[in-house]
Amino acid sequence: MKMMMPRANIFYGWWIVAASFVLLFLFAGAGFYSFSIFIRPLEDEFGWARASISLTMSIYFIIGGCAGPLVGKLIQTHGPKRVITYSAVGAGICYILVSLTRSLWYFYTVYAFLALMSCGMGVLSVSSLLASWFDKRRGTATGLAMVGISAGGLILAPVVGLITSFFGWKASYICLGLLTWIAALPVALFIIKDSPSELGILPDGEINGKISVQDSLPKTKNTSPTEGFEGYTSAAVFRSRAFWWLAISFSLAPLAQMGVLQHQVPLIVDIGISQATAASALGLIAGIGGVGKISFGRISESLPFPWVVTLCFGLQALAVFVLLHTQTLTMVWIYVVIFGFAMGGVVVLLPLAVGKFFGLSSFGIILGTIWMLQALGGALGTFGAGIIYDHLGSYQYALYTFITAYVIAILAIFLAGKPKAQFSCFRDEKSLAQKTEK
Repeated sequence: MKMMMPRANIFYGWWIVAASFVLLFLFAGAGFYSFSIFIRPLEDEFGWARASISLTMSIYFIIGGCAGPLVGKLIQTHGPKRVITYSAVGAGICYILVSLTRSLWYFYTVYAFLALMSCGMGVLSVSSLLASWFDKRRGTATGLAMVGISAGGLILAPVVGLITSFFGWKASYICLGLLTWIAALPVALFIIKDSPSELGILPDGEINGKISVQDSLPKTKNTSPTEGFEGYTSAAVFRSRAFWWLAISFSLAPLAQMGVLQHQVPLIVDIGISQATAASALGLIAGIGGVGKISFGRISESLPFPWVVTLCFGLQALAVFVLLHTQTLTMVWIYVVIFGFAMGGVVVLLPLAVGKFFGLSSFGIILGTIWMLQALGGALGTFGAGIIYDHLGSYQYALYTFITAYVIAILAIFLAGKPKAQFSCFRDEKSLAQKTEK
């Protein structure tokens, strides 16, 4: 057993967290944070309208979201490692194919395939992987891994900008394809293992109920009601009240969040703040989001889950309220700190909610389905804010709508009930099914 473990006295699951960080760094930094860098070069070379180029990201998000159930099913059937490996190969090919763009429809088509590949090596696969490796410390592990999303925006996007400035947009896409292969494939092939059972251990590094190695991270009290619980079938979950209330909660919050983010820069400029400052605020939000990811992952291990969600969504609503009444630069930075910190929690709390309420048996399928609804909510929020502004000449009513969406999302998480209560209902159903079979 000692020969199978890494030489350092660290539970191998933390290497899985590091690998997940790398995957999410590429997923976010290459997949969508860098896209805005290419808008002007594409506009200059092909003469395409900026709206036509921007439509690419809408296609990317919608296709990536709708692919969630399919990717979840593949993860459930074949395991995260295989899905990540093939997706990384495909994503690298897609980035290189983008460099061959000659028409707008070709550009759209390649990005649609890129969305499918990115979905396979992104949040869904990573969340399923971490759910298998961690139970007591799942929140901390998920939060640390999800920081890769923020790091991708802070580090990779500026690097792509430099490459584009010196060598052109085609070179940047080729570099993104090569980087995906160089970074993601070794991680997928040599580090990722689908479950701790491959090393003869249990989640959190336990062997026969004892911790196998000492972690450098502090231990926390296990508040998960799912310990020792494998979960239920997706068919049973989809018939439950809890699933639909969770789906509503984690669709409305991204609706508001993406609506605010995508219109944040023009909104801040409209109140008299410079374009450069507004852009800096957007970048700072991404960075602070990394702190939020770690914090909400950690908090989820010590507080009742509905209250953690309330804190996350409530702070975002507060930040939007601040933005609604912002007239000075100081108020802008207050908004940035509050919204950035709370924004980081959403992507962390969604997989934790699925694990806490429904266990791991159908984790990928359930998470993929809510991921699809979440993506559609985000697209609706972005589009809806634009419609409201075009018709009313102001973002005021859009922001009030988003605050309302956050409030409903908070109520929905409480209406979902307690995880233990949902489990008891499912157990009764399972027990009845077993009696019927007998």
